[in-house]
Amino acid sequence: MKAYDKENKQWEAWAWPGGYPIYHVTKDCGVLCTKCANDNYDLTLGDDPQWHIIGSDINYEDPELFCDNCYERIESAYAEPEEE
Repeated sequence: MKAYDKENKQWEAWAWPGGYPIYHVTKDCGVLCTKCANDNYDLTLGDDPQWHIIGSDINYEDPELFCDNCYERIESAYAEPEEE
């Protein structure tokens, strides 16, 4: 799945229907949150493997999935991080 809107030049943040949180996978197997993907939209369509998005997926249950650019946690649909 590649979740982008060509008309508005942006990557989708939520799957529809359901409103599940989407993350984006780069050519070098990195993970980007939607904010970083949209802030660097032109890079995500280029040749740099650290930015070139090859697919998108829904984060159903990984409470420890983080963006490789900004290091923010990517929300999961069904799991929350354990409290320490």
